[in-house]
Amino acid sequence: MIYPQNAIDKLGFTEIRELIKEKCLSEAGRTMVEKIQPQIKVDQIDRFLRQTHEFKQLLMHDEPLPVDHIYPIKPLADKAKLEGTFLAEDELYRMLLALRTVFNIIRYFNDREGQYANLELLFEHLPIEKSIIRSIERVLDERGKLKNNASRLLEAITQEIAKSEQEARKRLDIVYRQAQASGWTADGNLTIRDGRLCIPILAENKRKLKGLIHDESATGQTAYIEPEEVFHLNNRVRDLEFDRRREVIRILTELTTEIRPHVPLLLSYHGLITKLDFVRAKALFAIDLQANMPLIDKEASINLVNARHPILYLNSLREKSHVVPLNIKIDATDRVILVSGPNAGGKSVCMKTVGLLQLMVQSGLLIPADENSSVGIFKQIFADIGDDQSIESDLSTYSAHLSKMKHFTTFANARTLVVIDEFGTGTDPQFGGPIAEAVLEQLNKKQVRGVITTHYSNLKLFASHTKGLENASMLFDNQKMQPLYILQIGKPGSSYAFEIAQKIGLSN
Repeated sequence: MIYPQNAIDKLGFTEIRELIKEKCLSEAGRTMVEKIQPQIKVDQIDRFLRQTHEFKQLLMHDEPLPVDHIYPIKPLADKAKLEGTFLAEDELYRMLLALRTVFNIIRYFNDREGQYANLELLFEHLPIEKSIIRSIERVLDERGKLKNNASRLLEAITQEIAKSEQEARKRLDIVYRQAQASGWTADGNLTIRDGRLCIPILAENKRKLKGLIHDESATGQTAYIEPEEVFHLNNRVRDLEFDRRREVIRILTELTTEIRPHVPLLLSYHGLITKLDFVRAKALFAIDLQANMPLIDKEASINLVNARHPILYLNSLREKSHVVPLNIKIDATDRVILVSGPNAGGKSVCMKTVGLLQLMVQSGLLIPADENSSVGIFKQIFADIGDDQSIESDLSTYSAHLSKMKHFTTFANARTLVVIDEFGTGTDPQFGGPIAEAVLEQLNKKQVRGVITTHYSNLKLFASHTKGLENASMLFDNQKMQPLYILQIGKPGSSYAFEIAQKIGLSN
């Protein structure tokens, strides 16, 4: 549909995708944005546009959508579906938070049934399966940690660990006080070494206290000893901790087994949250652009009212400057608009605005133009912008242009939008102009639609007496010698080369 493929970059659509990705809450949403491509099915495009428009209305005029915890459910569901595996505490907690968010979102739209008809299509009648949440809440506390009473055995082991630790600490304190009274201890308090609580003993006294030496100080003057009688009590605690770990794994395995039958539904929840994140990002971007949903025309036509180039418009907001809006109409009568006028007068911006907004509409994105603008759907979008010189293919700049023109004239039709910048340049104007005219004649015979910029007088003359072609110019203030960036349909424009040269002081 797009030719050449780098036209996506040349028209600025890749940058648009990057800006939308920044609005996503999830990596899955960003992946969806990365895959945005122009579509050709009218029903599909219309649905995508309406979903974005509805989400924009929701964000601007309704209560906030509950999107507190957007965690990827799919990796957790994929892990859970494997027999013998279990989800860890942190994984179950993320699933719990994600499901609460999903259910809150479903309730949000259920409460507004019929208000967002196109967004509701994303839900596919998904139920709120509370049993999954209840199962997890039975085992995890509100901090995402396993409850000590998740099973009777776990509760008993936990209590026994607490009792044994208390007994070990009590005994250690007694030994420590005795060692202190005997003058055996070094400066400092009880300390942890190798995960064990130890007494700091002066090196010359380390043989006086029976126990296991876990470490020594850097100077060798202090030994860290775990008393023998405490050592056995601590080993008891360690054995109980192993028992607890085994019981925890059993509980988590049992819970994961309980969740496993719901894996298909969990994947559907993941799909829902991803699609909502995706549409939400498009809507947030539309709000930044003050974008609207245009009317979709079944004909291959374009009627942009007060349209602005998205990137230039966003830059103007940051710089507090002004972008002159574009008004342009392409239809069955004026199929190709040939734009001429001064350099830096806005010809290329005009052409790129038409091409980029067309890509955006066919990708389901709202555009910065009045809502009474209308846009048709094109099956092909061809672009020739900038220098595509290729060392590998041994193509000069002009050869690259000619290769594109060959493709355009061979494959273009009445459902093709063509945007060409500086048509015919790159070679001697004596030859470039006539060749460009011949190409334009072929494109016109195929009834393509498009915007073409040029400085060539022969093309302006050709357009003035050829049905289907229409001259247009970017207006220029002759008094101030500066461009106005306003497109005027109906007559060609001057390049004002001598006047501009004179203004900047270029000598004769």
